[in-house]
Amino acid sequence: MFYFLLLIVIFLITYEYYKYIISKPPGTPPGIVGLPIIGAYWHLLWKNYKYPHKSLNYYTKKLKSKVISCYLGSFFTVIANDYESIKEILTREEFDGRLTEAYALKARAFNQKLGIFFTDGEQWREQRRFALRHMRDFGFGRRHESFETKSREELNILMDLLKNGPMNEDEKKIYNNGLALFPDIFYQFFVNNIWEIMFGYRFERKDYEKLRYFSRNAIKFQRSGDTTGGALLIFPITCHLGNLFSFKDLMDSNYAMINFIKKYLHEYKAMYGEDDEHGFVGRYLKKLKENDLPSSFSEEYLIMTLIDFMFPNATATSSLLTFAIKFMMHFPNVAKKVRNEINDVIGSGRIPTWEDRNKLPYTEATLRETMRYETITPLSVAHRATKDTTFQGYFIPANTSMITNLDGMNNDPDFWGDPENFRPERFLKDDGQLNKDFTLPFGAGHRLCAGETYARFTVFEVFATLMQNFEFDFVDGQPTSLEDKFPGIITTPKETWIRLNPFI
Repeated sequence: MFYFLLLIVIFLITYEYYKYIISKPPGTPPGIVGLPIIGAYWHLLWKNYKYPHKSLNYYTKKLKSKVISCYLGSFFTVIANDYESIKEILTREEFDGRLTEAYALKARAFNQKLGIFFTDGEQWREQRRFALRHMRDFGFGRRHESFETKSREELNILMDLLKNGPMNEDEKKIYNNGLALFPDIFYQFFVNNIWEIMFGYRFERKDYEKLRYFSRNAIKFQRSGDTTGGALLIFPITCHLGNLFSFKDLMDSNYAMINFIKKYLHEYKAMYGEDDEHGFVGRYLKKLKENDLPSSFSEEYLIMTLIDFMFPNATATSSLLTFAIKFMMHFPNVAKKVRNEINDVIGSGRIPTWEDRNKLPYTEATLRETMRYETITPLSVAHRATKDTTFQGYFIPANTSMITNLDGMNNDPDFWGDPENFRPERFLKDDGQLNKDFTLPFGAGHRLCAGETYARFTVFEVFATLMQNFEFDFVDGQPTSLEDKFPGIITTPKETWIRLNPFI
């Protein structure tokens, strides 16, 4: 009797596995055969637990296709791994959806579908359109003389810290005796810039530690997931297992940022009158007083919109600059060319400005190569097919998760030739001027990162100024290897002390 029951159990398990194997929708891309319940997520982790997205290259070769499919948990997923297919996902309206029903994404937003990053549909379009239309008036997403002047003033404060030393105990935590803590040294610059756009004023230098507090929580939030979406999105039950899969870290850091915004939103309303329009916040609060207000507008939506613009600004820009500086130490031949270009075009009498970006093509190419060589958003943010459609000759059912493997694309030898080499020249024409950037670090289409212009110019401004004024040295015992980094929603560098040697 026992053996008979065992045979029945084995038969049922085998039958369920067989059903699972053949359950892939017909006409869809070649697929990774996974396991029931967990899908192919196990295979990705098995091959590279720390960076599961690195496993995808193996399967594109095995399946002989740049577009592949699999189940990640219960999510049927299509993964694009080359420029052509990735660009198609990013630019087609039917792929503008997000995984809005994921428990973790709603848990971070007052258990609602709020914000800019992880929402879709008419509500998302309405909120994004409103935010961009009004933020541009304050210098976000386009050139703005007043904002650029204040950004240079902010950069001068950073340079004063690096050249003349800390002015208080808080600054000694990030700069002391010629050593700067990266990426923390950049936090106040980037957050204070975006803060002025949002709230219409800046923090004074004595209060910069508050901006660093926000940024450290933003980094903690970014490091609380993995590039594939991870267990928290694929298996909602893991959100109820404490911090086993970093859900507690995710929520703690997220609500620390929310409480930070709520505090200053309360102060803003006490400081200004109803008709004042200081920054984007003033415009939004005025909108909330209108009659016949669209249902998507609320103070909670405002808070999540502020979070979604501020946390990537604090983390991605600071991480990118830290990687760029580390690359300059590892590739001194490139650093020499960058400095020579800056010296030839600008000299040492003034700091670089936004106007200089087009005059320094090798410097800009070096930043582009940094974003290619270390793809900070390896799989970007997952898209979702909003209806049945076709893609690259395959059938795509509605609600399919669409993933863009930017890391795979940026390391594709068929496209780049020698992706293993750090070579800014790949972004230059024969005459030394910039050619097209194929790395898509800010996405494309309707989901194009709203802060692309802002980010490219501010990162250039800081990088060129640092290269103009300092050489950088490793510090014994510090994590200065190119592999010293953390996986997460984005890839972030480990905190490290670097010595800055000013040019005389």
